[in-house]
Amino acid sequence: MDEKESMLSRVAQLIEQLHSNVSSPQERELTTARLLGIAKARKEARALIGSHGQAMPLFVSILRNGTLMAKINVAATLSVLCKDEDLRIKVLLGGCIPPLLSLLKSDATEARKVAAEALCVVSSGVLSDHVGMKIFVTEGVVPTLWEQLSRNNKQDKVVEGFVTGALRNLCGDKDGYWRTTLDAGGVDIIVSLLSSSNPTAQSNAASLLACLMLGFPDSIPKIIGAGAIKTLLGLLGQHKDASVRASAAEALEALSLKSTEAKQAIVDAQGMPVLIGAIVAPSKEGMQGEWGQALQQHSTQALANICSGMSALLLYLGELSRSPRLAAPVADIIGALAYALMVFKQSGDEEPFESTKIESILIILLKPRDNKLVQERLLEAMASLYGNPNLSVSISQSEAKKVLIGLITMATGDAQEYLILALIRLCTDRVSVWEALGKREGIQMLISSLGLSSEQHQEYAVEMLAILTEEVDDSKWAITAAGGIPPLVQLIEVGSHRAREALIWLLKIGVPNEQEASAKALIKLTRTADSATINQLLALLFADSPSSKVHIIKVLGHVLSTASHSELVHKGATANTGLRSLVQVLNSSDEKTQEYAASVLADLFSNRQDICDSLATDEVINPCMKLLTSKTQGIVTQSARALSALSRPTKTKTPSKMSYIAEGDVQPLIKLAKTSSMDSAESAMAALANLLSDRQVAAEALAEDVVSAITRVLGEGSLEGKKSAACALYQLLKHFPVGDVLIGRAQCRFAVLAVVDSLNAIDMDYNDAADALDVVSLLARTKQGRNSPYLPWSALSEVPSSLEPLVRCLCEGPISVQDKAIEILSRLSRDQPVVLGNLLISNSRAIGALASRITKVSSLEVRVGGIALLICATKEHKIQSMGALEASGYMKPLIYALVDMIKQSSSLEFEITTPRGFTDRSAFRDGDDIHVPDPATVLGGTVALWLLSIVSSSHSKHKITVMEAGGLEALSDKLAEYAKKEAAEFGDTEGVWISTVLAAVLFQDANVVSAPMAIHFVPSLAILLKSDEMIDRFFAAQAMASLVCYGNKGINLAIANSGAVAGLTTLIGHLESNMLNLIALSEEFSLIRNPEQVVLESLFLIDDVRVGSVARKTIPLLVDLLRPMPDRPGAPPFAVRLLTQIADGNDANKLHMAEAGALDALSKYLSLSPQDLNEATISELLRILFSNPDLLRYEAAASCMDQLIAVLHLGSRSARLSAARALNELFDADNIRDSESSIQAIQPLADMLDTTSECEQQAALSALVKLTSDCNSRAAMLAEVEGNPLHSICEILSSASTWEMKSDAAELCCVLFVNPRVRELPIVSECIEPLILLMQSDKETAVESGVCAFERLLDDEKQVEIPSDHDVVGMLVGLVSGSNHRLIEASICALIKLGKDRTPRKLDMVNAGIIDNCLELLPTAPTSLCAMIAELFRILTNSSAISKSSAAAKIVEPLFMVLLKTDFGLWGQHSALQALVNILEKPQSLSALKLTPSQVIEPLISFLESPLQAIQLGTELLSHLLEQEHFKQDITTKSAVVPLVQLAGIGILNLQQTAIKALENISLSLPKAVCDAGGIFELSKVIIQDDPLPPEALWESAASVLSNLLRSDAEYYLNVPAVALVKMLHSSVEGTIKVALNALTVQEKTEASSAELMVEAGAIDALLDLLRLLAALALGDLSQHEGLARATDSVFACRALVSLLEDQPTEEMQMVAICALQNLVMRSRTNRRAVAESGGILVIQEQVLSQNSDVAAQAALLIKFLFSNHTLQEYVSNELIRSLTAALERELWSTATVNEEVLRTIHVIFSNFHKLHMSEAATLCIPHLVSALKSGSEAAQDSILTTLCLLKHSWSTMPLDLSKSQAMVAAEAIPVLQMLMKTCPPSFHERVESLLNCLPGCLTVTIKRANNLKHVLGGTHAYCRLTIGTGPARQTKVVSHNTSPEWKEAFTWAFDVPPKGQKLHISCRSRSTFGKTSLGRVTIKIDKVVNEGVYSGVFGLSQGANKDSSSRTLEITWSNRMSNESV
Repeated sequence: MDEKESMLSRVAQLIEQLHSNVSSPQERELTTARLLGIAKARKEARALIGSHGQAMPLFVSILRNGTLMAKINVAATLSVLCKDEDLRIKVLLGGCIPPLLSLLKSDATEARKVAAEALCVVSSGVLSDHVGMKIFVTEGVVPTLWEQLSRNNKQDKVVEGFVTGALRNLCGDKDGYWRTTLDAGGVDIIVSLLSSSNPTAQSNAASLLACLMLGFPDSIPKIIGAGAIKTLLGLLGQHKDASVRASAAEALEALSLKSTEAKQAIVDAQGMPVLIGAIVAPSKEGMQGEWGQALQQHSTQALANICSGMSALLLYLGELSRSPRLAAPVADIIGALAYALMVFKQSGDEEPFESTKIESILIILLKPRDNKLVQERLLEAMASLYGNPNLSVSISQSEAKKVLIGLITMATGDAQEYLILALIRLCTDRVSVWEALGKREGIQMLISSLGLSSEQHQEYAVEMLAILTEEVDDSKWAITAAGGIPPLVQLIEVGSHRAREALIWLLKIGVPNEQEASAKALIKLTRTADSATINQLLALLFADSPSSKVHIIKVLGHVLSTASHSELVHKGATANTGLRSLVQVLNSSDEKTQEYAASVLADLFSNRQDICDSLATDEVINPCMKLLTSKTQGIVTQSARALSALSRPTKTKTPSKMSYIAEGDVQPLIKLAKTSSMDSAESAMAALANLLSDRQVAAEALAEDVVSAITRVLGEGSLEGKKSAACALYQLLKHFPVGDVLIGRAQCRFAVLAVVDSLNAIDMDYNDAADALDVVSLLARTKQGRNSPYLPWSALSEVPSSLEPLVRCLCEGPISVQDKAIEILSRLSRDQPVVLGNLLISNSRAIGALASRITKVSSLEVRVGGIALLICATKEHKIQSMGALEASGYMKPLIYALVDMIKQSSSLEFEITTPRGFTDRSAFRDGDDIHVPDPATVLGGTVALWLLSIVSSSHSKHKITVMEAGGLEALSDKLAEYAKKEAAEFGDTEGVWISTVLAAVLFQDANVVSAPMAIHFVPSLAILLKSDEMIDRFFAAQAMASLVCYGNKGINLAIANSGAVAGLTTLIGHLESNMLNLIALSEEFSLIRNPEQVVLESLFLIDDVRVGSVARKTIPLLVDLLRPMPDRPGAPPFAVRLLTQIADGNDANKLHMAEAGALDALSKYLSLSPQDLNEATISELLRILFSNPDLLRYEAAASCMDQLIAVLHLGSRSARLSAARALNELFDADNIRDSESSIQAIQPLADMLDTTSECEQQAALSALVKLTSDCNSRAAMLAEVEGNPLHSICEILSSASTWEMKSDAAELCCVLFVNPRVRELPIVSECIEPLILLMQSDKETAVESGVCAFERLLDDEKQVEIPSDHDVVGMLVGLVSGSNHRLIEASICALIKLGKDRTPRKLDMVNAGIIDNCLELLPTAPTSLCAMIAELFRILTNSSAISKSSAAAKIVEPLFMVLLKTDFGLWGQHSALQALVNILEKPQSLSALKLTPSQVIEPLISFLESPLQAIQLGTELLSHLLEQEHFKQDITTKSAVVPLVQLAGIGILNLQQTAIKALENISLSLPKAVCDAGGIFELSKVIIQDDPLPPEALWESAASVLSNLLRSDAEYYLNVPAVALVKMLHSSVEGTIKVALNALTVQEKTEASSAELMVEAGAIDALLDLLRLLAALALGDLSQHEGLARATDSVFACRALVSLLEDQPTEEMQMVAICALQNLVMRSRTNRRAVAESGGILVIQEQVLSQNSDVAAQAALLIKFLFSNHTLQEYVSNELIRSLTAALERELWSTATVNEEVLRTIHVIFSNFHKLHMSEAATLCIPHLVSALKSGSEAAQDSILTTLCLLKHSWSTMPLDLSKSQAMVAAEAIPVLQMLMKTCPPSFHERVESLLNCLPGCLTVTIKRANNLKHVLGGTHAYCRLTIGTGPARQTKVVSHNTSPEWKEAFTWAFDVPPKGQKLHISCRSRSTFGKTSLGRVTIKIDKVVNEGVYSGVFGLSQGANKDSSSRTLEITWSNRMSNESV
């Protein structure tokens, strides 16, 4: 049930999820998948889904509107549901057909599959459903399905199969479907499907074809014409699927049924042998299941149709099997015939079939030694012939033949051959089966077959023997003679009916021994009472033979005992007739027959008590009564047994007077009971025990002194006799008083003990024990009185051993016996509790039996008695009792039963009284402890409570069980009832405190306390705390203690608000001294010793209690307890603890304490020098109090500080620790911190840093941080105190202290490092590495403190380079994640300081993932952190390599989102905007922007009205964005026009530049908006502006914007001042000039006076300049043709162009002239010389220095062309190199870029003119080449490296000083070259390495430390000696007395050429008075350091050939500078 409910809940939940509107498509997919899984797995789930009202509508909705996967899941679910017919109808009626059809047309293959399958299964059986068929007709399903199968619609094979199946289900002979099918070419489709590769499609197609032919026969010709017959016959082949073959046979059956033409076509296609083969295929191929049967059935019927009926088919197959020309194998033909014979049915209108014809054919074919397969098929055919009643009716001896066929089939070898010949004789010679078998020889063979292992063979043999014995009597004697009896007996054991008949026959004719054997076999083996057997036995019973009927009576009695009740009692039934016949035999004259008949009847009535009530009539009773007077003892005894059985009471028989017993009839029985024969007496007693239930009979028996007979049998009889006697005694005691029945004490005592003693031998599984216990129970209830002067049950108390049988009854007896045993034993619980307890524990089953009965019995007396017995057991054996209860499995039911008793409030008294004096329960009685009740002698009303307390205290799980049983509710009600009334009103006053004990025990489990009912106990317990009885209050406190210990906040609040706190407070200090007895009882139940303290401490842990009125009321009481009290010495410490608890975290309570005088009291307490522990506790309380800043204003605060400082100086370590913590709180106050006395704390606090206690160090650190954080003087004092605290802090950071300790130390470093003087201390450098290690820890607080200190340390620029040895960048990047904003901000700030102006580090940050980490934080980060992240992005994107990377592109969108924050500050805005500008100024980043224009432009517009810096950046960013076309076209851009126009005319150059650039981007898309915003006026102002002149780029941009505006609409021509238009004529942009000319022309035509204005504005000069520009352009175009460039007149062109350049034209004209000259000089040496001779070299050198980088580049290119060979060698000079160098320098400084053309020109000149290598200009050029190498592109670096190598090759030929000079200058490139070795392309490596190996540099070796040096006599005083080559040695300082010295010294060697191939030798030595001792040496090759720059590691020291464990850490650096500092 639980599983079903769970499944129902799960299905409902999933459907509800589908119904929910908030479910996403993905969630719906998941939900539908889960529903599909449940439906597939469980049938019950399918029913639940189908029965849900919302399921079908939701499924249909999803099929229509859901995602594809959800539709697939739903369609599959519908397919699963349709497996149930009821659910299929629901699905059909639910409207699923249209959406399934739509899904069938889906493009997804999987969707079509599930839709097709669903349509197939939902359409099954629909032809018989009118409503369902209408649905399919209405929705047009069939046409849609045909459409899916059309040739133009290729389907998946699986879909094809399901669609065909659906059509098969739907296409009947109604609704015109077949006509539609034929018209649509359906036949061709179906026939084509027969050739499909999908078996399902083939099977469905064949079946559909059959339906088509049956429903529309006119289609058959078309089907035949389509070649279907040949295809169908092919589908019958062996390799085809079984379903395909069956469906093909079905189609062939339909064809042959409806068309003669089809029959002939099948025959012509050789279909007959194929069909024959199909019939026998299942048996040949082992084909199982319905498909095999269908194949045989349809194939047979098809053959029958072809042959015109089954009769004709039989004859055809018979004749065919004899034909010499067989169409099929003869075995197959005969097999087909066998199947046809088996299924043949004779119809009423047919003539009877002549079966003998087939028999004759088969007999002819049957040969003894024929082919095995043929023989088997023949035998099958003959078995079918003889087994078919329609055929065998006309065949003689068919039954014998059938059995004979079975025998042949089972036999082998000669036996089989013999039987085959016998069958042939039987069929051909017309003899009997006796003769055919060879008479006795055949019998002998059959008897031998009975011993074979095959059961079927044995049955056939027995059946043949039965046939023979029925027909021929001689066969019976032959069977006996052949020894057939023993095997027949064995066969009866396996249920052979035929063998049983043979034995009955033997019972009649056999000799006595055989009769006895037959009788025994029949009795042993007969298990059912069939009528035939009874009739045969009755016939033998009343027949003349045999003469002795004894064996027949025995067998008949046994057979009748197996008959049913109705057969035995129903008159006319065979069994009833047999029973009454046995009763008649009692009147036989043969005494032996009488005795056996009486015995059999007695046995029958004893075993079949169900029939006795119906048969106890005079007709049956009287013959038995008559036999009681017989003189034969045996007859009398058996008659008495029969009467006993008949008179036994049953459920239907009432104990009223027995009508069949007449007065005086009982006397013979009493007489028999008193006979000397005990067997006879016991038989009579058994009858009397039943008859005495009648009061009249009992009175008559009592008068006849039947009691003496009873006591005799009780004493001397057998067990059965004692049972009968006890029963008889019980009947008498029910009718008469004990005194009338048992006369005298002795007789009574004997009877009780005898009955109890009889229990030892009685089997507890029967009712005999209950009968005996009934007697004892009846006697136990007897009360002493006049009729009973002696209490019978007192005999049990007198003889304790007599209790053992009763305990055995309890353990082993059935329920009724157990209840009676409990009832008896419980009455002895007062007199024999110890004996009972020991007996119950000694028997392991007793405890479980008691628990079982307590839980199951409804009798309250039995329940209470059982509980009393369990309490007896647990009194001294608690552990064993609990273990036995657990083992029994009844612990849980027992608890439930006990709880039920509590609910019933039972107070049944159990004949025990309250102990004397128990009512006086005062806890303070002098000289007398409280009486704790004896568990075995409590009142009956409290037994359940007490036992529950014992059980619950044994294990926590029992508490849970009590709760689950409702025990809490019952106990709460009981306590509430007690709380309302006075204790005196209750009879069981013990119930009050026992109830609280149980509550306290139960509440020791948290699960119980968490129950809702637990809180209801609180009011009652609070009232009981006010009780006058101490025991009630104590255990009420215990219950509350359990509640608060295991409870929750709600319960604790309820306790606090209940008023219990006041009562609990008064108990402090009294319990342990005055209530030791109650404490002992508490320990027994595992309760606590001081419940009131536990409750109070727990309550005040709750914030609501600490801040509420309870705390305010309690505080004064506790403050009063601070004063010493002699009678309560433990009160003050507890008060301090509780006050600490109340004050902690609650400022209001702290104020209340201060107002109550707590500060003064605590100060005085400290002044009394209390114990160290109390001193520390008081200091801790002061710490808590002073955490409230309001208390710092109290006057007592200063004196408290003095006392605490005194403790700090003089107190114990723990007290000092607490004092330091308290001072830490006090130092939050400025007045305390700034007081003079506060300084006195610095030294002791600093001293605490040197202690080994981490707690002290931590407290000192925290206090010192506060004391020195805001005062530089105190910080300086701290740095200067004795002991150097910074050194201590560094040691803490470097030590193995906890991370928390190191975190505090780092915080103090953070405070100290704010002071620049502290940062300058030498010790600071030692803190770096520990801080970095701290940053690498896995503790967040430690990392946070370390990063903060490290970030402060980086304020010193010298320290920024130190972390280069560590991967600080990667570490800090990793910390930029999570939710610790302080850590993140510090990490980012440190990264900003590390990355500023350091591009490699920035790249490291990006590679480490800093951008991704920051972007992950941005959405939820606070504003300050967002600003910090934006600043980091700004620093990073300042690097071009980063800003154009893909990582930078990810920054854009988040930064725009951040800019939308309203509280984003100016600094953050500036950083974010600058970062965006840095990124979006790169075209690739701009093109990758995914944000919409509205998302970008709207926030930027707001910045156009911000402070200046934000305007600048916002405008610049906007200008970049507007370069994108979709930004220009967006409507949002229009709102930016007005502010941009205003900025364009604002007069601030930077703003103008960016604003006009932005307007330039949108002037084409929004010209009207720009004009309307006053753009023409503002732009004209820029163009006209003279002072100062705007930059050319700005001017051109403004002119371009204005020209765009004018170009958009000619009407704007007149709005532009003529002066501006004239100025525009000077533009370098052709379009601008054209627009200006057009506008001027329009103005001149429109207004004549405008011409004068134009002239005044300089229009004429401008036009002349234009003409010159046009001429220059013309020359440039002409010079591009080689022929024209070489022409004679080209010299004049060169001179003219040089002259033009001398006139200082515009930059545009300069570009045109220079490009023209390039074309001219590139193709003609004459032109080069013309340029040089006309002074062009100097003019072009000036152009190289142009501010325009493009002009400079083109000029450099022109110089390269001029000096590309030696034509102008006389013109080359140092000045030329200087000009190019100056151009390179200017470009580097102004734009931080490298002009690659200048570099190439320099290289060409140095390549062609080697004399310049030794010039001063060349030397001066090298530094600029090195600078360009650092920041240039890869192409620039390539050119520079080539140039430097070119110069390097000349060093060997030039003067030494000059070569050294150039080499020293070039050495500045060493770091760059080393970096290039790691990052450059492979093509660079050779040149880089060549340069590195020739440049002078410095080799720096840093010796850091050594580890584990060996000890030397006199102490190890280590130093190192370093040598390189033959140079002088260097030596470190000596570190004395240290085997792990630290030197940290650096030594530098300068080399003119790198020391390639040389080695560094380091020897470690120890210096002492005994000389120098070698500690080892190291030899290191230093080649690698030249290329890599740095080489470091740990090197092992070696002594000769041996290495020891010593090691040295050193670092080697190759660089271009000296190192003057030690590291």
